[in-house]
Amino acid sequence: MKPCRECRHETSDQALACPQCGAPYPARVSWDGWGYEYKSRFTIAGLPLLHISFKYRPNRTPVVARGIIAVGQFGCGVVCIAQFGVGIVSLSQFTFAGFALAQFAVAYSLVAQFGVYVAEGHGQMVYRLSELLGI
Repeated sequence: MKPCRECRHETSDQALACPQCGAPYPARVSWDGWGYEYKSRFTIAGLPLLHISFKYRPNRTPVVARGIIAVGQFGCGVVCIAQFGVGIVSLSQFTFAGFALAQFAVAYSLVAQFGVYVAEGHGQMVYRLSELLGI
């Protein structure tokens, strides 16, 4: 038995929530959210080489993967692999990128099911930006 970090009520080491106050994982000294997150120690221009994040903070806000290589539900990086992504090269479901392989994309060049592109695009319903703007 250990004290809850929030209310100090004695709880099991294995408890998922404090029976007194409801704090998640009360036996842990600190807790910063649900899910998984990894950041490499090696950085380039202040960004980790690799940031993987499938995590939510205690207030239920998602942790965005930000790095040279970003992997997660939400991602922003030079190379981005995410459900919702922004990057130079992106493999995503929804993305805004330079070069994209996605289901829905806005990109300079893309392969997508639905997309808007500037230079080159391939897919089911992809449109050149200049055509959409009537230029």
